Amino acid sequence: MKNLTALIIGADALKPEYIFGHPYRYPNLSRLVEYGASGTFSAYVQKGYHGSYVSEMNWPSIYTGLHPWEHGFSCWDNHGNRIMPSMKQFQGLTPFWEICNKAGLKVGLWAADCCEYPTEIDGYAVSAYYKMLETPDEIRTRSRTLQVAEKDQKILNLIQGKVPPRLYPKTLEQQGYTYEELLQNPKLAWKAVEEYHFEDVLDNFADELDFFTKAMFVTQKKYPVDVLHFFTPTTDLAAHFSMYCDDADVLVRTYQLLDDYLGRWIEEFRPENVIVTSDHGMINFKEQVSCADEDIRREAFSARDQVIWLPNGYIAFQGENGALLFTSHALKGTFIIAGKGIRHTHVKQMRTLDIYPTMLEMIGLEIPQGKSGFVQDVFDRPLINSDRSFPAEVSYRTAAVLQCYAPNLTDIVLNEIYIRNRFTRLTVVGEEKYREIFLNNPRVSGFLPYSAFRPNEFDEVYVGVYNETTGLTRHVRVH
Repeated sequence: MKNLTALIIGADALKPEYIFGHPYRYPNLSRLVEYGASGTFSAYVQKGYHGSYVSEMNWPSIYTGLHPWEHGFSCWDNHGNRIMPSMKQFQGLTPFWEICNKAGLKVGLWAADCCEYPTEIDGYAVSAYYKMLETPDEIRTRSRTLQVAEKDQKILNLIQGKVPPRLYPKTLEQQGYTYEELLQNPKLAWKAVEEYHFEDVLDNFADELDFFTKAMFVTQKKYPVDVLHFFTPTTDLAAHFSMYCDDADVLVRTYQLLDDYLGRWIEEFRPENVIVTSDHGMINFKEQVSCADEDIRREAFSARDQVIWLPNGYIAFQGENGALLFTSHALKGTFIIAGKGIRHTHVKQMRTLDIYPTMLEMIGLEIPQGKSGFVQDVFDRPLINSDRSFPAEVSYRTAAVLQCYAPNLTDIVLNEIYIRNRFTRLTVVGEEKYREIFLNNPRVSGFLPYSAFRPNEFDEVYVGVYNETTGLTRHVRVH
């Protein structure tokens, strides 16, 4: 079998604290960390869901090196229905597979997010199309359909068996509970989540990984490629509905399954280079208002009266599909890179846009014009894209963000300012009682009470704009 130039694994929402905090649990990931570079990166995420970026926006940024507002991908149609973008939408955006193809490298895409209705590339793309379950339903599975471009129909003939369906968690009704009774009785809610927290996702994930592993192995032998990318959304779904406590057992075992199959892929493909990346991380809702003062913590949580405050301090509420939901997307994603010419180090000051140029540099390709990201300082060889290396010295601007609304809305404002202003340090000017909550946001460098604020001490000053009727949230520079 032809050895790969690069193996790129995309695991949605991979939580870095679990991976890097307990290396003995994940021997194959830890081996990559030991011999390569790794760390967290700042993702396209808002704290909470209101106004946040979602995976259908994040992965195109990873694939193209463009901001979400540059590539224009959306996950809703004109009627407000959730949709998966198609592969043809990448036309003109120079995705990484196009750059590889121009350099004579064949690429294989497996179940890549945002690559529905595959188009022809030098290599192939195999999509695993499914419709999301976003309403309560007795049937908890959604079938996947493999899709390929016309020229790649031959690949489907190689694949044995039927692709496993996507499994969703049991609804509260199927568990014998109503949300109202759990809302009124946190102890009963705790009993319910201990009894069931999406354990059945493990067998489903194992089936998914086994199916695609066999498909990738047989395809690589018959129609070899140079760069192979595999994506799974199941790591995201597992976290949302299992992370009801610290060190959640189902999530640990989900990551261990991924780690086990990663070892099999590396042994079979013998890639020169490997990247494992998420598009963001995961946190329980309680971490959005991390604070020692319980009264302030509850006051700052916008949906305080609509959620279950579990006895262990975690927060849960009923998701759109009828199951208990425990997590939101976290600001920090997971990134690991190892291989030829990569030294053992920690990635620093990394953001989503840096994944694309770092990946191209790893493969030995020039970065197209019009990309804003930087090649991370992880290589022990001269850079092909030396003009795109992260600056050795950075002069940061200072900006004050005035708290004009509740902490949750202010978080949306300051996170958007952070995303759009790379070399700016943010200080929140707000109510003293929320100091700890704001300072627990890794995108905040400082806090000042209103009485201590002096506009001329900052290079820039921003205020938020929020329309309660439409939900429109924006920020305006006033100094």
